[in-house]
Amino acid sequence: MATVSGVPLIGGITFDFTELGYLPPTWSGAIYSFASSMLNQICSDEDYVYAATNTGFAVIDITTESEIGYIEYTSGFSTVWANDDKVFLGTTSGINYLNKTCISGTPSLQENLADCLLNYSNPYGITSEDVQYIHGNGDNLIMCCTSIGVDVYWGDYGYRSSTTISGARKCFMTSTGKFYYTVDKGNEWQLNRVDSEKWDWITPDYSYVTGSGILAEGLSINDIFVTEGTSYNGSDNTLFIATSSGVCVIDEGSLTFRTYYTQ
Repeated sequence: MATVSGVPLIGGITFDFTELGYLPPTWSGAIYSFASSMLNQICSDEDYVYAATNTGFAVIDITTESEIGYIEYTSGFSTVWANDDKVFLGTTSGINYLNKTCISGTPSLQENLADCLLNYSNPYGITSEDVQYIHGNGDNLIMCCTSIGVDVYWGDYGYRSSTTISGARKCFMTSTGKFYYTVDKGNEWQLNRVDSEKWDWITPDYSYVTGSGILAEGLSINDIFVTEGTSYNGSDNTLFIATSSGVCVIDEGSLTFRTYYTQ
């Protein structure tokens, strides 16, 4: 692994990011404390950081690095994801959301946004109201992992597709409607891919299973990220899989892979 001024760069024969001049980000500024709350997930846009905690929800202004809005919620929010117009929150009673136009407040006068909270999943249905994770793409494609399944929504069209499966943990929706989700099956983990969101499914179109070749046996999958159209063939995707022992990068066009291990 090469370094520039002591900073590590990701490089290799198959996946070489050094030509892009990649440097890990450096962080500065204030450290925000959530007091006694446990932080479950954050996401951000150009203006705000949105935080889901085990006691509620916080909106932090990026410029002032201060909280400006909040929602107190006894059972907490498990996950958060936002598009251009809405912020989606996972609860034990389905998916809730608030419109970004409702966000207001200042560091000295924080606004309670509870009245802005609306139910998203109720009109469409959901495999379980116990939502584990939410992801989406654009204004229409939203998906979630629940305690007993995976649901995909075309938001403005009132359409839902789903599957029933236990152990679904993280999900990722692409702009084309192809989507991915991880499953903890106890003795193994899977990263499943479904190539269309337009109908219910039982069997995914492709599965990466620990111990079957690319992903080593005994690993757990902690998170996933997908870059679209970045495969060597110019059309398929590249997968970044955070595991219990490192990061596995997979070119889906050729199924070539490289693993970067933690030390």
